[in-house]
Formats: sequence, C-alpha cells, structure tokens
Amino acid sequence: MAAASSEYEVIWLVRRLFRAMARAADAYLGAHGLTAADRAVLEFLYPEQALSVPEIASRYQVSRQHVQVTVNTLLEDGFLEARHNPRHKRSPLIAMTRVGRDLFAKIREVEASHVDALFTDIPAGDIEATRRTLEAMYFQNLKQGEIDETHHP
Repeated sequence: MAAASSEYEVIWLVRRLFRAMARAADAYLGAHGLTAADRAVLEFLYPEQALSVPEIASRYQVSRQHVQVTVNTLLEDGFLEARHNPRHKRSPLIAMTRVGRDLFAKIREVEASHVDALFTDIPAGDIEATRRTLEAMYFQNLKQGEIDETHHP
C-alpha cells in the first residue's frame, strides 16, 4: 500500500483531534448535566440570540426533531425559555435564560483554558496558517455542496 498523502494525513488528524476534543468536552459538560448537543444549541443562542427551532436546526445542520428534543430538555432544565415569535404563531423563539447564560459563560471559561493549553507550544504564525487552511477547506466543501450551511458564524 502506498504511503498516505499529506492531504489525507491532515484529514486523518482532524478526525482524531475532533474525537479527542469531543471526549474532553463530554467530561466537563457532563459535570453540568449537559451533552455536546446541548452545548451546540446554547452556543447558537449565546448571549442574547433568539431563534426558532427550525432556525437552530438549519445552523446546526441537523434535523428539526433532533433540535426540538434538545431544546425541550434545556427548557425543562431552565436554561432556555420560549418567547412569542411575531413571524410564526406555532414556532416560538427560543432564548437563553439568565441561568443558561451564566452556565454557558462558565463553560466558555473552562474551554478557554483548554484551548490555551492546547496551543501553548504552537507559534502564532502556525496557528494562523492552520486557521486559514481549515477555513479554505471548509469553504471548498461549501462550494462543492458537501456542506449545506446558510449561516457562517
């Protein structure tokens, strides 16, 4: 078998890094009774955004039903609230409560320390080159129709 190309090795490493970061996130999110899906929904609404479930699903690139299940749990836990949606009677706007914002701010603090540790020994120029490369790959996938995204954070 021929040696893997550098391009393939980049993809392989991105996949492994994603999985390692997901495991780390599961550990600190679990301490708050949250999942990665909960965190993703909270991120889209932080700090003062109000979106309908279909809007969240579109940005998160998952089914509306999946987001609805996650939102329902976060509503029950008091991290989110439903608000009147003037554009649609049956699809309320979902927003963070003060409790949800405070919790997500704490989560971001924990993440910031993890990110700082992850990049400690990597030169700033390498970080910027990596960011540009990953961004170019992402937008190449958008252009090729591999990613259906209507929102760029």
